[in-house]
Amino acid sequence: MSETRDKRRRTDLDAFVLALIDSGISTPYELQKMASLSPGATIPALERLLEGGLVSQGKAGVRDRAAYKTTAAGRRWLKSAWRSLIDDGPRGDLDADLRVALLALWAGGARRLATDFLHQSAARKLKSVATLEENTDQKSAVPLAAWYQKLRSAAAMAQLKGESTAASTMADVLPRSLSGKLPPDKRTTR
Repeated sequence: MSETRDKRRRTDLDAFVLALIDSGISTPYELQKMASLSPGATIPALERLLEGGLVSQGKAGVRDRAAYKTTAAGRRWLKSAWRSLIDDGPRGDLDADLRVALLALWAGGARRLATDFLHQSAARKLKSVATLEENTDQKSAVPLAAWYQKLRSAAAMAQLKGESTAASTMADVLPRSLSGKLPPDKRTTR
């Protein structure tokens, strides 16, 4: 992975974690339980935010859990960081693209930018499917190798198509704002 992609990945995760802290989720445990973020990703993000002066850490409380708070510098950074992530365009990782779209909505109130970003993410995935389809014509004289390549390509295309559909669906159901209550779950139970 190139240094630029890795830095971009850290930036979108760091900004998202910072936004969650600013929203009241203040410990690694809460980040895991309330936002489904892994401690393996969030603890390094919290360390980077702390080193950058974007958060402050309180005293350890129950079970040695220390709460984090957004600093004034963190709030200023958050107000601008989301925009550069939008301007850079989708990176192809569905989770990262969703974080960026939600940051645009939460920090910038930019629903149109967020939905456009997710639609761009969907289009990028479909473009990858087309590229894979073009490259599946490789033939191998060894049937085992040929079938392995063919089935891996089919699985990758199916996954990309599914992620494209998911990104488009998320764009279509993105709320007008992130304040207030969540809408009721519309799934039916049996």
